[in-house]
Amino acid sequence: MLYAEDELHAVTVRATVARARLLHVETSAAMKVPGAVTVLTGADVPGRRLGSKVQDQPVLAQHEIRHFGEPAALVVATSPRAARAMADAVTVDIEPLPPLVDPGRALDADAPEVGPGGNLVTRLHTRRGDATGEHVVRRSWRTGRQDAAFLAPEAGLALPQADGSVHLWVATQDLHADHLQVVRGLGLRADDLVVHHAGIGGAFGGREDITVQAHLVLAALHTGRPVRMVYSRGESLGAHPSRHPMRTEVELSFDGDGRFVSLRTHTLLDGGAYAHTSLPVTAIVHDFSAGLYRFDSLDLETTTVYTNNPPAGAMRGFGATQACFLIESTVDAVAAELRCDPVQLRLANLIEPGEPLATTGQPLEGCADPRDVLRAALSVPEPQDPPASGMRRGRGVALGVKSAGLGHGKPDPATAEVRMTYEGVEVVSSAMDVGQGSDEVLRRVVGHCFPGLPVHLRTADTRFPTAGGSKASRQTMASGGAAARAAERLATKLSERAREKGLSVPSQWTTADLAAVLAGDPPSVWTESVTYDGPSTSADRPHKAFQIMAHRAVVDVDELTGCCSVVQVVCAQDCGRAIDPVAVEGQLVGGTVQGVGFALWEEREVDAVGRQLTTGFGDYLIPGAADVPEVVPVVVEHAHPDLAFGAKGIGEGPLVSSPAAVTAAVRAASGATIDSIPLRRATTSAGRVLT
Repeated sequence: MLYAEDELHAVTVRATVARARLLHVETSAAMKVPGAVTVLTGADVPGRRLGSKVQDQPVLAQHEIRHFGEPAALVVATSPRAARAMADAVTVDIEPLPPLVDPGRALDADAPEVGPGGNLVTRLHTRRGDATGEHVVRRSWRTGRQDAAFLAPEAGLALPQADGSVHLWVATQDLHADHLQVVRGLGLRADDLVVHHAGIGGAFGGREDITVQAHLVLAALHTGRPVRMVYSRGESLGAHPSRHPMRTEVELSFDGDGRFVSLRTHTLLDGGAYAHTSLPVTAIVHDFSAGLYRFDSLDLETTTVYTNNPPAGAMRGFGATQACFLIESTVDAVAAELRCDPVQLRLANLIEPGEPLATTGQPLEGCADPRDVLRAALSVPEPQDPPASGMRRGRGVALGVKSAGLGHGKPDPATAEVRMTYEGVEVVSSAMDVGQGSDEVLRRVVGHCFPGLPVHLRTADTRFPTAGGSKASRQTMASGGAAARAAERLATKLSERAREKGLSVPSQWTTADLAAVLAGDPPSVWTESVTYDGPSTSADRPHKAFQIMAHRAVVDVDELTGCCSVVQVVCAQDCGRAIDPVAVEGQLVGGTVQGVGFALWEEREVDAVGRQLTTGFGDYLIPGAADVPEVVPVVVEHAHPDLAFGAKGIGEGPLVSSPAAVTAAVRAASGATIDSIPLRRATTSAGRVLT
């Protein structure tokens, strides 16, 4: 555990209503608590704003409260107990106002204004063609507010330095993005802050937006002493953004033989009180709302709005999960209407490799045929044991697609440095391994060029060039690509120098071989640094690469109670090439289990006045050991021609199509019309609650 001599402890004072005018923060009682050091409010950072994409969130609330749990003050004390007592003693004087909690009302003329200049975050519209099939299905679908639910809650340590700068240790998905937000939010110079990675504990998108970072640096600057902050689980659940809840109205027309003709969608996402990553999430939902299917005409509208609900942001799947639930549930509805096999209906309507995606027009290239991925998922034998007495068994499939890499023309560079030493090879990168295994990928791609030599990894801080974020399933492509290119250059140079010295180039290097080649050269000769941005994107090719995945779920439903038991889930996914096959399988299993949780139980509940009711893992229900079914990972390898070793990111894919497949299986078993997830909000045909 990180520890600093003479450290202080900070606690955030949070709003207990969803919308109010902030009149005054009374701190006098808090400063009388033994051990009190200071109380910081919005007046200490006037006008300063945070935000990864849109700078619309104050460091500490100023003039208004926009959501339940919004930071209103920061107390600093000599002990955690004193800091908590100070927080309890702070009085936040407010004038409560009626909150806007229904996203469907956000754009009404009489709706309270939440966002800067209105409640519209963004709206995307794609319209092409006017063909209509002879048959139509119309459905409404909803998805809930899933949390990242990572193991280690937010924590950090800020240390002031003699030169006036602050060094910050924190678990994060992107050191440099955190650095930029804090520097911008506190009005600092870039050299005033150095950010270091500390710990993992998972991320799943929940560490993409900052939480403790700016508050810790602010407290360290004001006190001149090290400051520590650790969130409780309840505070963590409210402090970082959730998955965007979705409502959508869908209309799919088709011919009598089941050929899809047109798709119309009106999709509404609840962005909550601040924009966070709503802009790119909306783009992903929109881009993949038609899935991998062929349509003659489209009319798709995707809108995200501000509300007084807790903010939504990045979450594994990043909008593709909602889009997959939308389109795959609709395809199943068409199959039910036609009384045909849902698998055969999909196979008949899928686009071919090289054919453009219906929404963006980008050709489906660099990935496996979706049919092959779906068949790979179906090739695994189903459980042969019959369901228990009183249980009905159902099967469901879903096919998903998501991009890998930021795309949409955004810069996506990663820098990696490879150095030769007498002890072996060192890789330097600021890529954040938050449990996804990127450190091992870097070791392997570099080690491939230097067989026999040990490869050591050094994770750099923000004084080293950026590797970009551990998000968008990009680190294998971006940092792996940079490291592979640097290693290839250095390996070529090493072999050339060996020949110049009359030495043979061994098939397996030893440190003695290495010392003989390096002798007499300065270290700078044996260092290569590469910045790599991956395949380029443009308006007509918005995505760098595609993740294609398929799930088949087998679920038993109790006829009496409606309780669901997931028996087996198969996850097949094209990973390009498996650099670390064990880790790839682990990602497929882990993401699938998160999808099971989203389909059945996981929900950060918000009441009618915008208060979050979920306070911990006692009421945020994630799958426990007894709930995890047999999960069978099937790795499909179709090397991407433009990526190092053909490998691409795969981390988000398993959570894209698993919720839709599990829900389809429950529909098949129960006969229920299930239009929303998690399923505890739905009922069986007999009216029994599914829990």
